[in-house]
Amino acid sequence: MDHETDAHGIPLTALRQDYAFKAVDDYNVRMYILPHLVDPESRARVIAEHKADPLYSPTRPGEPAPIYSQVLVRLIDKLRVVQTAGKHIIVETEPGREYTIALLPATRGETVVLTEETYATRGEADHAIFLKRLKALLASYGIEM
Repeated sequence: MDHETDAHGIPLTALRQDYAFKAVDDYNVRMYILPHLVDPESRARVIAEHKADPLYSPTRPGEPAPIYSQVLVRLIDKLRVVQTAGKHIIVETEPGREYTIALLPATRGETVVLTEETYATRGEADHAIFLKRLKALLASYGIEM
């Protein structure tokens, strides 16, 4: 009986491939996130909610704490868990004035690659990354944005 192995010759079992986590994660995306993203109007509302407050505003005295919708909370949690290699990040290239989108390297300690995308605020840069990750998530489920 032939078994698939990794680069070191170790069998790729369901446990080593994180099959259970991936199955539960896929179920959660399909049940609790995608229904709100397949409809363009609903997706636009979720995107607008994030754009209005991409860094999650702090609590202000005398006001209730700002709270994202449950859909946006779940979506943000999902979008944060992506492969490290090629992950979009924000680099403050001019303190307080310019934020550049960069890509993480495949191996820790290697050089971060800056892109040509720059933004005047951290919030704009954060929202740009949100949109990139959202587009990639939707594409992985065969949905165009």
